[in-house]
Amino acid sequence: MNVTFNTNRFTSQNYLRNNKKSSQQPSFNGATDFILKHYTAPLYSSCVSKFLVKNTEKLNSIVDHMQVLGSIIVTGMYMGLTLRNEDLDPQKKKTLAVNQFLTFLASTILSYTIDKKLDDKWEDLTRRYTLKKLPEDKKETLESLNKKIANWNIENEKLFNQKIASGELDPHLKFKPNVVADYAEKVLKDPELANLLKGMGILKKLLVFGTIYRFISPVAVTPIANWIGNEFIYKNQDVKQKQA
Repeated sequence: MNVTFNTNRFTSQNYLRNNKKSSQQPSFNGATDFILKHYTAPLYSSCVSKFLVKNTEKLNSIVDHMQVLGSIIVTGMYMGLTLRNEDLDPQKKKTLAVNQFLTFLASTILSYTIDKKLDDKWEDLTRRYTLKKLPEDKKETLESLNKKIANWNIENEKLFNQKIASGELDPHLKFKPNVVADYAEKVLKDPELANLLKGMGILKKLLVFGTIYRFISPVAVTPIANWIGNEFIYKNQDVKQKQA
């Protein structure tokens, strides 16, 4: 018995209406500016985020973990409702529950993996965005900005190693290169720009996790869940019936 998984929670009218709205939106840069100023930057600097983490550098990880936690709650709720649904065939309920669990599991693994793989490319995009936000008296090329950040990281790594040698830091820690958002905050002394750039990192995570959880994994996992249901759930049920 096969089941289908409906990944689209919107009606076709809503879909068309949303598409119509999206076609009327400004350019990518304009939309990005709006999201960063009115959503991700305020989120990053909010009292809630400061309460969640002592150091703002940890907020990116918090964004990942909070999305996964939300998915655990939602998935558990759907699995419970599915298994308790008396209107569904008992065998179909098991397949649906397997489908829901595998969708969550695959989504989580893919989201963390792809999010990590995109770090370098997203950092490059963020640096290009930084160049457009620099004031006229601080304008520079991407090459010069990259060189400055690289040299700054070399100095930071030397200082980090000195602290490791002196016992100030845990010897098991590894140096993590600073990104352009750190450069804007600590070198350029521009907290507003730093918050926008940190918001870029949050925006990436929201896009990656949202896309995979809502669209990619449900479609990819459904055939696997059907196969598991057919191979393990229904065959075992048929064997038990024949034995009875």
